[in-house]
Amino acid sequence: MITAEQVTALTAQAAQAATYPFADASGNLLPDWYFNDAGIPVYLGSEVATRGVGIYGHTADNLVLVELLKPAALQLIVQPSMTITVLNSSSSWTGLFDINSLIDYLNTPAIQNLAQIALYQGAYQGLIDVGILTGAETARYQATFLQPAVRWGVDAVAAWVEGTAAPELAAQIQITARQGQYAIDFVNTYSPVLNVAAELGAFDNTVFRDEVDQAVSEIIGNDKIPNIDYVDTVPPVTIPAATDEDGTLRFAPGAPRG
Repeated sequence: MITAEQVTALTAQAAQAATYPFADASGNLLPDWYFNDAGIPVYLGSEVATRGVGIYGHTADNLVLVELLKPAALQLIVQPSMTITVLNSSSSWTGLFDINSLIDYLNTPAIQNLAQIALYQGAYQGLIDVGILTGAETARYQATFLQPAVRWGVDAVAAWVEGTAAPELAAQIQITARQGQYAIDFVNTYSPVLNVAAELGAFDNTVFRDEVDQAVSEIIGNDKIPNIDYVDTVPPVTIPAATDEDGTLRFAPGAPRG
């Protein structure tokens, strides 16, 4: 799907959008913020219902789709304030990848990254299933729908395209869609500038994703970077078809999730 560089830009943009202040003016942690095992501030408060959890702000629905959270857990979230209670229950988690609690998940950024990539794969297939994408569009066009589909769901994006989404949700989807466009524009515009270091033979064809994500996230949204005109100049990118065998999740609207 798309290219490795473009996926890195999309994940970095998603992480940037999920970032919230964690300390006050004196440097003290705000209420409901804690340090994980790596010393990184993580949020464990009631607002996870709207903020999501972890690096990318994953929702409970996201966690069910990547099979980390049991589908039955969603039935217990009868109101948004119940989200943190359900996520804090070890019985809500499937144990996949040895993730047995919310703390386990917040302590493993690598698993969060894998989950985000899986969500992109699944959302892409879902967008094809509902006819929003065919696979022959430009990367920028695909990202316009892919980024919000991961955050808000394929059903929500389909409603947005049809003009039936609630105004508040439509506004949020539009913001996320523009973030997806920006991420693709950024990597296509600045990739030659960023790739200035000489290759190290011992590390040929190796990507240190944490460092790349960090570098991109520090630049995306930087006031010193000039605004980019959103013009469709990206050449078409053909994305290989997803299959059940390669672990791609299916997000077709209305399909059973567990």
